[in-house]
Amino acid sequence: MYGKHPDMGQAILRIGLGILFFAAGLMKLFTAGVSGISGFLSSLGFPLATIFAVILIAVEIICGALLIIGWQTKWASFLLGIVIIVAILTVQIKNLAGDQAIQFFKDLSILVGLFAINAGGPGKWCLDKKH
Repeated sequence: MYGKHPDMGQAILRIGLGILFFAAGLMKLFTAGVSGISGFLSSLGFPLATIFAVILIAVEIICGALLIIGWQTKWASFLLGIVIIVAILTVQIKNLAGDQAIQFFKDLSILVGLFAINAGGPGKWCLDKKH
């Protein structure tokens, strides 16, 4: 029977995406570092690439953690949605014609998950008072 534990599904989605972004932010910070991410963003034509690199890393780590604990999930999923939309429009859309098309669809799937969290709320297993 479906729908027996809808809050469990919301929690699994929220925590799973939170872990994904939290880990991605930490990997960016400790592997490439701000300078490496800044160089990548600069190669894409971003102005003020260092500032955007710091913002990107901070949003992924902080908002990923917020999704994991289930606090401020509406804002966290919204900000992470912006990150994914920018990634799709600046990087992944170019992959549609090539052998990396799966990356576009992966990011699109992540975006759909973030929309689901934003629209459906965090579920009852969270720190948000209103859910």
